[in-house]
Amino acid sequence: MDRRSFLQSTGLLAAGALAGFVPAHAASLRSAPEFTGLDGWVNSTTPLTMAGLRGKVVLVDFWTYSCINCIRTVPYLNRWQEEYGPQGLQVVGIHTPEFGFEKMRPNVELAVEKRGIRYPVGQDNDFKTWRAWSNRAWPAFYLVDREGRIVLLREGEGFAHEMESAIRALLNIAGPATKHPGDDPDLSKIRTPEFYFGSQHDIAQDGTQRPRLGEASYSFDASQRPLNGKYLLDGSWNRESEPLILRSPTGRVRVRFTAAKMHLVAASAQPARLKITVDGRAQDPVDVDFASLYTLLDGKDYSEHVLDIETDTPGLTLYSATFG
Repeated sequence: MDRRSFLQSTGLLAAGALAGFVPAHAASLRSAPEFTGLDGWVNSTTPLTMAGLRGKVVLVDFWTYSCINCIRTVPYLNRWQEEYGPQGLQVVGIHTPEFGFEKMRPNVELAVEKRGIRYPVGQDNDFKTWRAWSNRAWPAFYLVDREGRIVLLREGEGFAHEMESAIRALLNIAGPATKHPGDDPDLSKIRTPEFYFGSQHDIAQDGTQRPRLGEASYSFDASQRPLNGKYLLDGSWNRESEPLILRSPTGRVRVRFTAAKMHLVAASAQPARLKITVDGRAQDPVDVDFASLYTLLDGKDYSEHVLDIETDTPGLTLYSATFG
């Protein structure tokens, strides 16, 4: 499946070259599949079905809670549900997990609460709805008309204004949508792609350290810098399929990247305080516990940075790093 970062691909269905979103060949539009094999719902006391939603305009969002590209869409999805819900819109989140910890219902419930999500979320642990819809990416948005036909598909970020205009057209709301700052972030200045710490993906650890599976000890000195988009380790770390886990009493990670922000998907059985240094300057520490996405750097300078993470908590678990 496609990686979630830097997804800017678009897919307007072949029959959906719509004028005012009224298809010239409505019969050839794809009918929205049913929600299939879900493990339950959050924010809904009863299961939702596409058949039961017939007559509403439906926006289906495939997402996963540790994905920064998904998290950034929550504010406008909430806003649309609140503003357009009374006029016939229903936003539906389909949570399809990337990591094993995202399959756990308490984790999903907590993430929904922390992000303030106010629309129903179906838990798609076995990817059955993902496959039924032939989905490819996190996030992906399917706009369904009142007759149950998919009229617009967009993958990734950068399409909020377009989607809102389409929603308004399907609801017969006159006038243009208001553009809200931040809905469509400019990701063009990011030069470092997302990377993973586990062995399921290509390992971004700097090759000078001879990255290894299982438990191994590493070290780097103060002057050593990894290649751009790579990282160095200090301490004893155990690399498993998904995560990288600190085994020694202390550990360090040094990352070199070109972006303004850095986010870390991480967890810790006991609260772990991360000391953060960026380009030699100390930042506010970050406390990690619940398996989720944490922001280590939230800057505006789109240039090359070296970020150091230091902790004294064995068991700190790292999954991926994403840049913004």
